[in-house]
Amino acid sequence: MTNPHPFLHPKHKHSLAAAILSMGMVNLSMGIAFPLTAIILARQGVEPAMIGLSTAAQAAPVFFISPFAPRIMRRFGPAHVMIAGLVMAGVAFALMAAYPNLLAWFPLRFLLGTAGTLLWATSEAWINSLAPDERRGRVIGVYSAAAAAGFASGPMLLALIGTDVTPFYIGAGLMLVAALVVATADRSRDHFGEAGTSRAMWRLVLIAPAALLANFFFAAAEDSLVTFFPLYAIRTGMTEEASLALLTVAALGAIATQPLIGIAADRMNRLNLLSGLVVATIGGYLVLPFVMPLVFAAGITLFLVVGLANGIFTLAMVLVGERFRGAELAGASAFTTAMWGTGALVGAPLSGAAMQLWEPHGLIAAVLLIFLAYLPFPLAARIRARKPVAE
Repeated sequence: MTNPHPFLHPKHKHSLAAAILSMGMVNLSMGIAFPLTAIILARQGVEPAMIGLSTAAQAAPVFFISPFAPRIMRRFGPAHVMIAGLVMAGVAFALMAAYPNLLAWFPLRFLLGTAGTLLWATSEAWINSLAPDERRGRVIGVYSAAAAAGFASGPMLLALIGTDVTPFYIGAGLMLVAALVVATADRSRDHFGEAGTSRAMWRLVLIAPAALLANFFFAAAEDSLVTFFPLYAIRTGMTEEASLALLTVAALGAIATQPLIGIAADRMNRLNLLSGLVVATIGGYLVLPFVMPLVFAAGITLFLVVGLANGIFTLAMVLVGERFRGAELAGASAFTTAMWGTGALVGAPLSGAAMQLWEPHGLIAAVLLIFLAYLPFPLAARIRARKPVAE
């Protein structure tokens, strides 16, 4: 099925640009918020377990909000939902700066997580509804690069401006600017059809499991790597500075490769490309322990493997847009957002336990197991796609 919106139609082109730019700002703000909250609470003497619960308060809304997100998108339209989410996030950031303490941050981080769930689910559905299939990979590659750049820039911004409450006010300001950007976009409500026309979200998984479950496995692996790689690198003989520099290199790999993967997605069989990315990612992580602690070799390996792994997210989003339309696209995007939150909650505890069982390579073993567990889904999708469909 072809996209009903011409790619070069000024109104839809502007909406794509607004959605991508605003989500870059959202991810920059979240890239500030996650490390900053941990730093401030630790400075106040809060125990790590309570800091973890505070983080969970921000992740928890994905389970409560995702089931209702498709109906909200269809009822109000993507632009209005994003504007509301951006304002909600801005208020949460401002109040977190005004009341910097553990108890106040529990409800405020829940509010921030609610806004984030709506923003991520709605932006992905909106972008996919506007992108024509023949250029879907390019569009989503740019979106993925902007998202990765936003997250990567957060910690770097903290290094420049400090770790008091000021960055929260910057986050609030970014949300206001993003809301103004989205307000200039197409605010019609007819992107996802009428309420009640979509199947239940869990039933959509039976249609495209490789696309809809990818976020669970990718988020589990990515969260594990970001959380534990510095510790892993140090225990293999690197300095703390080198370990953090390698994480920056990994982030640059995620940014640089997504547009290229998007172009490839528009020129070749997407399920073949997805399967190849998973296999290549597994191969890259198999190599990584053998190049540690050689900084240059480890940097090249991480640049490539993290870029390829992020391509799994990009391809999954492309496949969601290729397979679903209207109300079901809204439901599928909400489901993938829920899978991301679930994977992020599962990944770090799994990898932490693996590191205790196998010091220090348990982290890499856990990440490999995560991607190996996902590999059957794209392979099965390739086989199913080759079978003739009965009329």
